[in-house]
Amino acid sequence: MSRLAKVGMALHQSISFCPVMMRIPKAEALFWPGCALLTLDAGICEKTLAFLKRKEPGIKLAAACCGHPSEYLFPHKFAKRIDRQSILLKHRGVERIYTACPNCTVQLQTLEGIRIIPVWQIIAEGMETEESDGLKRTDGKGALMWHDPCPTRSDERQQQDVRIILKGCGYDVREPEHTGSHTMCCGNHGMLHITDPKRSVCIRQKRLEEFPPETVIVSSCEGCLGAFRKEGRRTLHLLELLFGRSRKRGWGNRIKTTIFHVKK
Repeated sequence: MSRLAKVGMALHQSISFCPVMMRIPKAEALFWPGCALLTLDAGICEKTLAFLKRKEPGIKLAAACCGHPSEYLFPHKFAKRIDRQSILLKHRGVERIYTACPNCTVQLQTLEGIRIIPVWQIIAEGMETEESDGLKRTDGKGALMWHDPCPTRSDERQQQDVRIILKGCGYDVREPEHTGSHTMCCGNHGMLHITDPKRSVCIRQKRLEEFPPETVIVSSCEGCLGAFRKEGRRTLHLLELLFGRSRKRGWGNRIKTTIFHVKK
């Protein structure tokens, strides 16, 4: 196990669950981007939220962590953090959460009394209507190839929805040999890049063998894409393909979005 990486993730989780950074507005419906997507330019979350408002006028943006890293790395703190999260969601009157992160989707599905809906379902449903206006903002130059994150391996609905979106926007996106229900892991699932870094690298390199070097890898998981970027690969998150490429990534974006864009 990488001790330095674990210390870094311990700090990440402590900050993520502190009151200042755990911002859950009072609303029946929330858009929950997840930690990784909050590090992208705020405009991407804002444009996604604006699209969702066509279906859910009262929806609000939530800046909060699902607790996925704590479950695997800090189980002694996980239960307490999730209990606090559940109490806050109930207090805020939340009934529906629209997720953009596959790990958040799986993690939040354990909540009782709250419906979890991937945003891809809503975007796909709007592709054949006037609601598709405003999409396809990014010029996906180069060969684009799709990567299914492993949390969606058994979720046929998510697999279908993202492909409807890509086709509806007119992108010619190819797929690797192992895709859909047979997709391969990026090496990060279950925080493997921290618990077993060498194995994580081996899994990632094997996955990348199916993506030619000139390929731009597109996915619905920013965690997967971050892993691929560390290997020098070019990537685009599906929301970037729809709403514009993020100029930079980092905690600075997450703090700004959390403090200045999340309304109680």
